[in-house]
Amino acid sequence: MRYVTILFFFFICFSINSQSKRIKIIDSLSLESIPFASVYFSNNNGLISDKDGYFELIPEQFELGDTLFISSMGFKTKKLPLSFLTDSIIRLKQESITLNNVIVTNNQLTSLEIIEKVKQNLESNYNKEISEHKLFFRQDFSQTNEKFSLNKFKSSIKDLNSEVMDSILDNLPKKTRNELESLSYYYLNKEIDTPKIKLIKSRRTNDDNASDLSKSLGEKLEASLKENLKSSSYFKIRSGWIPFSFDLSINGLWDIDSTDVDQVKKSKDEEIKRKENFAKGQKGRIQNVYLKSFLDPSSELNFILKSKNYQFSDPELFYLENNLVYVINCSPKKSDKFKGTLYINSEDFAVLRLDYENIKPLSKFKLLGISVSSYLEKGRMRFSKFDGKKYNLSYFQSTRANLVSIKRPFKIIEKNKVVKGRNKQNQISAKLNFSTRSIYNKELQVFKIRKIDSKQYEEINEDNQVLPEYLKEFKTNFWDEFEDESK
Repeated sequence: MRYVTILFFFFICFSINSQSKRIKIIDSLSLESIPFASVYFSNNNGLISDKDGYFELIPEQFELGDTLFISSMGFKTKKLPLSFLTDSIIRLKQESITLNNVIVTNNQLTSLEIIEKVKQNLESNYNKEISEHKLFFRQDFSQTNEKFSLNKFKSSIKDLNSEVMDSILDNLPKKTRNELESLSYYYLNKEIDTPKIKLIKSRRTNDDNASDLSKSLGEKLEASLKENLKSSSYFKIRSGWIPFSFDLSINGLWDIDSTDVDQVKKSKDEEIKRKENFAKGQKGRIQNVYLKSFLDPSSELNFILKSKNYQFSDPELFYLENNLVYVINCSPKKSDKFKGTLYINSEDFAVLRLDYENIKPLSKFKLLGISVSSYLEKGRMRFSKFDGKKYNLSYFQSTRANLVSIKRPFKIIEKNKVVKGRNKQNQISAKLNFSTRSIYNKELQVFKIRKIDSKQYEEINEDNQVLPEYLKEFKTNFWDEFEDESK
């Protein structure tokens, strides 16, 4: 029997190492998938599960006898030897919570006393030194077109009549989704407002069906424009009752001539500019995450620094990942837009976790047929010790939702300065009735933080040469490449 067991063990190990294995991570209670869970091996290589909770074991990632570590916010970390991984499903247990009536303490502090102690310990608890943050940043954008119609459509271009436009609108995807992820080193210096970033790698995934359909429709529309419009033309766009207009060149519709030195140089310059703009955009989005922290004086989540603006619930005692914490709910007294829940370490009075959600619309705008409403924002942030001394932001997740409606006329006029006489060539007009709902998710996870000095910070060169790599499928081994390049 012993030999059978040994043979079974080697069979399992051989099977795991001879081929890739797709595994799903789920909640042990609800059986729902756990997206973007952290998966690590004994050699510290790591990856993440995708939006559906799946990850793929690649033979090159591990060795016989390796151990797998799976963790996710709100769940207990699971340690699993690969030799015991016989199933394609891994179940994580939710963090156990012990209610305060089970916990007995002689030090009964009020919420205001606890908040005051948090303030007193901010300097000693949280890191403000110049530092390098190795992090993963993800954006997920989805858009649902709830209404899209063109009334009283008129066009001087035969190929763009009302029947053609109705056909295009009928075939437009009702819902689109895209994801953008980046791996980078992010540099913080509290004495300088603008941080630095060194992008390592980035990828983008889109809704294939929607992308293919949009591409097909776009190609048909582009072909029609190329046939009917002159390359030297530009569009004059006006929108009804609002007294403004802007120009839109259409030269970009025509392919670049590889023999034209000026065009080639312009194309290369534009690519350099795109890389610069992409890096700036990612840096700005990541910076906004850090500015969201309650530690920043400008943050709308000012539950600590402006505690007088809030009322607090009586503290309850819970266990959060083996830490005894005070749990306090915050609600605004006046015009502040967010409520929150603070998880405060009972030993050093550091905020370990903050959950927040808006209680009133973030912004509203309505004028002459245009309506924009940002009606939802909720999220969570965690703070952890990376060096064993002070806390840093370790995790951030947020969801924001907007509703945009447009009901107004518009006019597009083709003009051409080369043509003698009247430069007006073609005209398209219609009354637009449009409504779309968008949801924007952000997630940031910090892997490692390293202290650097001011000289090292000054020497950091932001020569970013990264543009997102387009992938049709989500690859969970994306982090491995990051590990190799970061070494």
